[in-house]
Amino acid sequence: MNYKIKKQSWAILKRYCYFTNSNLAIIKKKNFKINYSLRIKYLGTVAAFSLIPFKNKLLSLVFFSNGFISYFLSNDRHVLFSFLCSKFEKNLRKINLSSTHFMLLQIKKLSFVSCVEIIPGLGAQYIRSPGTKGRIISFEKTTHSCLIKLPSGLKKIFSYYSFAFMDSISLQFHKKRKNGKAGFWRTFGRKSMVRGVAMNAVDHPHGGRTKSIKTPLTPWGKITKRK
Repeated sequence: MNYKIKKQSWAILKRYCYFTNSNLAIIKKKNFKINYSLRIKYLGTVAAFSLIPFKNKLLSLVFFSNGFISYFLSNDRHVLFSFLCSKFEKNLRKINLSSTHFMLLQIKKLSFVSCVEIIPGLGAQYIRSPGTKGRIISFEKTTHSCLIKLPSGLKKIFSYYSFAFMDSISLQFHKKRKNGKAGFWRTFGRKSMVRGVAMNAVDHPHGGRTKSIKTPLTPWGKITKRK
């Protein structure tokens, strides 16, 4: 199996990224489609990172050996030009690589996990927020299930054969960041918006002295209800 990235993949990477002096690829594209499926048979390499500012999600652009390119949620184990592989695949066992995602039956008890599948093959649906992680509490061999404590404190039963990431999702300290000024979000491209109720009647249909709004309208008088 050829584990080198193809020339076509590098051409696609140059189309969406640009490289700084520190060889860190920064994505120019704004709309990202995240892949939550962890059942991958091929070896992948993390080529770049990208940040979704309003959702505070850090994504990693992964190039696979078969030419497939996809975005995944960044994990604490994701480093630039590191490998993304599963321990379950037989072809990759001969290579001494640190695996990033496992089946739950392959993970030790009391270890931290993230991006867990509630149903095997359905894709990660739990513990996907930035900085979150769950903990495996116990295993039940008779029912082929395990008990995981979620970040909210709730304990939920998952299948043995569900895939999950090790460690927590990246950006653990994003909740401690404070927006100390009114123009904080302007650096991310979002402008402040004045409410229609606070305007005059000339400027907006909601404006004027009365605060009652019968039907929500746009500034041009069109109905915005149920849209």
